[in-house]
Amino acid sequence: RLPAPVRRLMRTRLGLFVHDAVHLLRGAWIPPRVWRAARRFQPDLVLTGAETSMADLAHRLARRLRRPLVGHFMDWPTYGMLAHRPVQAWASRQFVRRFRRCQLAFGICPEMLEALGPHANARVFYPFAPAHSEPLPPPPPGPISPQRPYTLLFAGNLGEWYGQALLELLARIPAGTSLKLAIAGRHAIWPAELERRLVSDGTYLGFLKGQPYRNALARADALLVIMGFEEEARRIESTSFKSKIVDYLLAERPLIVWGPAYSTAVRHARSEGFGLVVDTPDPAAVVEALDRLRHDPALRRRLVEAGRCFRQRCLEAGVVLPAALEAKLALVAAWNGSGAS
Repeated sequence: RLPAPVRRLMRTRLGLFVHDAVHLLRGAWIPPRVWRAARRFQPDLVLTGAETSMADLAHRLARRLRRPLVGHFMDWPTYGMLAHRPVQAWASRQFVRRFRRCQLAFGICPEMLEALGPHANARVFYPFAPAHSEPLPPPPPGPISPQRPYTLLFAGNLGEWYGQALLELLARIPAGTSLKLAIAGRHAIWPAELERRLVSDGTYLGFLKGQPYRNALARADALLVIMGFEEEARRIESTSFKSKIVDYLLAERPLIVWGPAYSTAVRHARSEGFGLVVDTPDPAAVVEALDRLRHDPALRRRLVEAGRCFRQRCLEAGVVLPAALEAKLALVAAWNGSGAS
């Protein structure tokens, strides 16, 4: 935890410079109390998340303890980072250096590992469905009743480019049609007056979690993944794997994946076949895709089946966690056997 005076400075006009200093200097040395705790604990390995300067502290600890370093590379560090551009550029380079320092590295998806470059011992560590998670009951097969709208649900971050894309999509779905967009999440960019209207007509469901979230997924006919088309979003969208995809695939509803061809969600949807891809920023193409799903039961069934296969093969806790543990145990055995400790 940062000292109180530093936290106060972060809220002043000098805040961005203070953030710069924290990014550059935090993790540059091992606090005595941390060293004492680590020495008492005597770990077999040092495990770290690689997005912040705490990974640099972990690297120093691993070297001093003479233990192997294991890093998890889940999000590119400049996403949402408060810092001036030169420090953000440094953070990207440092992220790659952290990757190379690890004796074992886990990337959230193959695209993250591609961006980080070659490594002798790097593995994919997908987000995974909680153990004992049960898929939702499937929707009724066959044609969709014309008496109710076919509902597309987006659940997630409503800020930045995601919120803007949803507003543009809303404008393309006129009221009273056979198609409907439902939205759940927080950090919305729209004004309060519009939010009240969206709540009153059942479009905006607020932030949902737990059973209300599962209920919303169960009521939906299809689920929407959005990946930003903006150039500023390119790095994060080409290296991140959205955890909501795990939730969506567990819901066993057809997915529409709306994003650029280079984004991880689009690449996975195409290679694994679990989503109907819209790779143009035009929201009218999303409406066309939704209408196609409404009228094509065979396509809906094919997408759900492909999603189930991908989830069971790559996104189950019983697959991801044992593989990661096996890799760590093998690393420790090789490290001890080599006399590196």
